Amino acid sequence: MKMAVYTLLAIACVLPTLVLGYSAGAGKSACINLTPNHDNTTAQNSTAPYTLTVNTTSIIEGGVVTVTLETTAAGGYFEGFLVQARCTKCTTADTAIVPGTFAKYNASDDTIKTMDCENVAKNAITHTSEAKQNNTMFTWTAPTDYDVKQGIQFRAVIVKSKLTWWNTVMSAEISVSKPTGSSSQSVLGMGVFIVSITASLLL
Repeated sequence: MKMAVYTLLAIACVLPTLVLGYSAGAGKSACINLTPNHDNTTAQNSTAPYTLTVNTTSIIEGGVVTVTLETTAAGGYFEGFLVQARCTKCTTADTAIVPGTFAKYNASDDTIKTMDCENVAKNAITHTSEAKQNNTMFTWTAPTDYDVKQGIQFRAVIVKSKLTWWNTVMSAEISVSKPTGSSSQSVLGMGVFIVSITASLLL
């Protein structure tokens, strides 16, 4: 009888840990491969019943994108997620996390929080509880020094339950360009510099 009680107590102690593995947000182990730490589970092979949509597919360095994660199935929901911006044209595109900054769309939204992957501040966003949701919104600010030749795409792992999750959800690709006039300003600045040097030599 005592053994049965001890066994039940052990299960009661371990169960919250298993649940909190994703209920309070994605674990750091999910950062690189977008794979939750759910023992003996694998990603679903079916088309994910979720979408990641963006309000624009073209921004400037330092620009802001609004991202919406939502279910496509009637009555659908998710209990957890992790979203990152990934480089689409890098040689390590599958693991290259773009160092932009995520933020809540609504400051009072307590269902999501930013996350630091690979020790880079706020370069991912995740859930705060396992409460069922059918949509959520957040923003992402592009870095000001990003290589504009590289494309950006938001990628996510989305958890419906501990045993059911997808990591193939992606947004449309986003292009990043330099602010208008930055090139002409550089040329103008160089022209002024040359004129100044020439004037000094003539004097």
